[in-house]
Amino acid sequence: MQILVQGFALIALVFFSLPSFGGEPASEPTHDPAILEQVVAAQQQHTTVQGKLRWLTRQIADPTAPVREQQVQFYLAFPQRYHVIVTKAEDQELKQHFISDGKTRREITEYGQGEKPDVKTAPIGGDDEFERRLMACFRFDRANLQADFSILAIATADMGAEIRLTPSAVKLKEQLSMLVLTFDAKRALVAIRSDDPQGNRLDFIVQEATYDQVLDDTLFHVAPGQEKP
Repeated sequence: MQILVQGFALIALVFFSLPSFGGEPASEPTHDPAILEQVVAAQQQHTTVQGKLRWLTRQIADPTAPVREQQVQFYLAFPQRYHVIVTKAEDQELKQHFISDGKTRREITEYGQGEKPDVKTAPIGGDDEFERRLMACFRFDRANLQADFSILAIATADMGAEIRLTPSAVKLKEQLSMLVLTFDAKRALVAIRSDDPQGNRLDFIVQEATYDQVLDDTLFHVAPGQEKP
């Protein structure tokens, strides 16, 4: 479970430099404040988001190594309520739930029918970096992100936007090389990808995302196996 939480803390999109002409290094992209303001304005209006992510983990140095796949179903009610469910493609009975009612966080692991789940309960603001980072990315909580990262915003060729976040804290640098969020032309989050110093690459692909629908309060108090599809 700790590996999973650390993995989500590494959520990001890696930056590939374009080749330059004449043997000169490629120039660094220029920060576009207007792009950043567009992303902030588009995301800050949202009150909730629910959907699904496809999570792929691979080794950068070994492209032949198998890719590990997980599915993430999420219900986020800003600023602090969430229910996130993580399953593995090869074992659908194993489920991890991360649930907050805004005050208390529960981490629940289900192993299958007939087996007693593991349950951990603690106040929010402790061992919930994974969920807080996910919420900050979807709502693009600039104040939250600026506390840990420097921010570079650039336009992409398809009229989308990339927000490249470079960790500033020493402890975070040990876990994460760069965090970059990709937004479409409507400034909706579509992908997250990360490389870490240990050579791991994590891709999160947004498969579904529905914003601003009222979420049933029971989602944030729900028992394992009772969440809505």
